[in-house]
Amino acid sequence: MLTKHHAVGILVLVNTPHKPDFSNSDRKLCDVLAAEAAKLIQARRDSITGLINRRGFTEKLQQAQTMIKKSQTKYSLLFIDIDQFKIINDTSGQKAGDRLLNHVSGLITSTLKDSHAVGRLGADEFGVLLENCDVDKAQQAAEKLCQLINQFRFSYEAKLYDISVCIGVAEMIPEADDFSVALSSANLACNVAKEQGRNRVHVYHPSDKEMIRHENEMHWVSRINLALEQERFQLYRQKILPLNKTPEAEEHYEILLRLKDENGMLIPPFNFIPAAERYNLMSKLDRWVVKNTLAKMALAIQKEPESKLSCSINLSGQSFCEPGFVTFVAEQINHSGVSPQRICLEITETAAVSNLSQTVRFMETLKRLGCSFSLDDFGSGMSSFTYLKTFPVDYLKIDGHFVKTMMTNTVDYAMVKSIHEIGKVMGLKTIAEFVENDDIFQELVRLGIDYGQGYGIGKPEPFE
Repeated sequence: MLTKHHAVGILVLVNTPHKPDFSNSDRKLCDVLAAEAAKLIQARRDSITGLINRRGFTEKLQQAQTMIKKSQTKYSLLFIDIDQFKIINDTSGQKAGDRLLNHVSGLITSTLKDSHAVGRLGADEFGVLLENCDVDKAQQAAEKLCQLINQFRFSYEAKLYDISVCIGVAEMIPEADDFSVALSSANLACNVAKEQGRNRVHVYHPSDKEMIRHENEMHWVSRINLALEQERFQLYRQKILPLNKTPEAEEHYEILLRLKDENGMLIPPFNFIPAAERYNLMSKLDRWVVKNTLAKMALAIQKEPESKLSCSINLSGQSFCEPGFVTFVAEQINHSGVSPQRICLEITETAAVSNLSQTVRFMETLKRLGCSFSLDDFGSGMSSFTYLKTFPVDYLKIDGHFVKTMMTNTVDYAMVKSIHEIGKVMGLKTIAEFVENDDIFQELVRLGIDYGQGYGIGKPEPFE
């Protein structure tokens, strides 16, 4: 079997001199055995770098896990990820990416002893199994590798690239059920290193606060996906009350998301939304919310045709930028039969500003359909008024942190007042969040704020 144009091995049939020469059938058998051996090797080899692949590497890990249960031999694991590998692949093509993988694999193998196993685990990921090596020595080896690779400048077709890697380090322990514990620990440490910046090493320690946070979020990824499969998400709604006209004139609610855990207990969104945002699951959740909100609205309007029901649906910045999401929302509205005029879509100010051009295109498309838009948490950003003219919004939701302390903090009171006045000049309606008591309620009415929302008006309730 050839890998990088080199023979990995030769199969030899050996016979004693006094035995007859090998027959044609012997030679054919040799060819068959060699071909089978080549298949076994090839199944465990990466065709680009010549290193063992993920399958071959995990077999090495399994052997090491067996060894540490029987002896005092220490093994540690490095999980290596090339920083910004996708940029090189996208700008210079796959051949450039393949060449870079070969260079990096060469640097790794030339730096380490022959007794250590090196494998390519994924697109830009490598694993190193360090034999007779505790976690401190493994960290030293990782930092040496990091420094060496960072000094290397990759050249391809007259373009130069600075190369760096992030490395996660973990020690294999006899108490672990199997090798996957060490592999996932090293992978987790590598992810933490990447979050902290390029060209870094992070060592897995179970008591590490950053690691615990990251581990919790990783745990939530599978729980969110499972909850979607099992339909364990629930829609709640909270009243948005007109403050300066008859409350019965409108029946407007903000849609909120809750999760029922495996035991039927309700979990608030602040427990799982950060993980969903970090691991790009928000679009999945937003699609579920849009589809199910429209279905419930259609049912409610069918039961009461004279209903003034309208709903505000929160969307994440990830969804605004996802290709095809705007088409999905439009199709869902058309399919449901709910009038687009009953739908208000909310996005936070910070998400809107960070994805300016995509957000504006999204808004303009759905406004042509008849939907309205609300800018949530307005005032929380540093450039609120600067960007306000850019967005074709209909409502400003004043950040609740100003509202709830406006009666005791003169600066917060001034912020609430000024946001409302700017909104009024621009022809926008204002909504005050966190209206928690009657004093705040009455002051908002006096200021002329259009709508209020909060526990002082109505608590979230299931949207049945």
